[in-house]
Amino acid sequence: MTNTPSKVSIGGVIIAIRVEPGLESWGEYRSDDREIVLASRTLEKRQTLRETLRHEMLHASLDICGLSHLKNYEEEAIVRCVDTVFHPAWDKLREQL
Repeated sequence: MTNTPSKVSIGGVIIAIRVEPGLESWGEYRSDDREIVLASRTLEKRQTLRETLRHEMLHASLDICGLSHLKNYEEEAIVRCVDTVFHPAWDKLREQL
């Protein structure tokens, strides 16, 4: 089982991180509570934890910046784009720096 941090600072805002054993999704960002909740199964593999936490941190970032409060805004599409297109490119480039 992989360890998970209890909090993260995003844009100067402290976001709690906790594990919820019965969570149906892999993870959720709960803006009202300023917390990221992870399903316990995300802790089984380090890569799954990293990808899920990164995904939920993107949701938190969009919320903190105010973008998630716009009308006619498809947040999940943007998060998935950044998660599956931007991050792999960045991770590869980052290894070269």
